[in-house]
Amino acid sequence: MDDDEPEVNREEGDFVSDEAIMHNMSAIDSYRSYLTIFAGVATGILGATSLRGLALFLGSYLLISIALLAKMRLDPEAYIKDKPHFFVFGNIGRYGLSFVLFWTLSYALVYVY
Repeated sequence: MDDDEPEVNREEGDFVSDEAIMHNMSAIDSYRSYLTIFAGVATGILGATSLRGLALFLGSYLLISIALLAKMRLDPEAYIKDKPHFFVFGNIGRYGLSFVLFWTLSYALVYVY
């Protein structure tokens, strides 16, 4: 095997490039990050507070996850190494922090100042 050749994961008879999986994970992370930031800004501009804001975060995160699953033809294991339930709920806390940051920032800019 040459040094220039990408590593191939040979589980269950499938040939999967580790580079392709890392690229897919990076793209999914970027999509989720940007979309949760936009959802946080929209939530702040709408003036949502307390549980309404939390419900908008959970709804937007679920909508983003469903859209990504639909793009992957409901088979995330073909594109990434995560199981479907972990794909949907795995990193919800990390994206929640970005959402809250932009939610409070946009709310403060629109309604406080």
